[in-house]
Amino acid sequence: MNEISRLAKVVEHLRKNVNKDLPSQHLAIYLAVAENPGVTMPELIRQLDMPQGTLSRNVKLLSRFMVHEKGQSVMKGHDLLRTESVPTGRHALAVYLTDKGEFLLREIEDILGDANPRMRSDAGIEAREAANG
Repeated sequence: MNEISRLAKVVEHLRKNVNKDLPSQHLAIYLAVAENPGVTMPELIRQLDMPQGTLSRNVKLLSRFMVHEKGQSVMKGHDLLRTESVPTGRHALAVYLTDKGEFLLREIEDILGDANPRMRSDAGIEAREAANG
């Protein structure tokens, strides 16, 4: 299987298991966190060249959060990311994969299979470029 076929298979897997209309920004954020667990929000803003509000909104959607609908508390989000306060930074958050996010990453790595390391790295770069394009 060639590299493009592998990437197409990864995208299809994400659409099937996360969201059939998965935005490229979500993919870029997920891959950036997978490459650098504990990356802070300010670092992601710089790395992905994304406005703070856009990044915060998308990290929230990729996380798990509670909303109140019709008097009921309902869990929302994809549960792929979680945030933690950074002890040394004022109001800074570090972003990590959840167990579900880690499982999804292993599935992606299985799909990529014997792909060379450059191809795996290029997948992250292409996702970031797609999010900004």
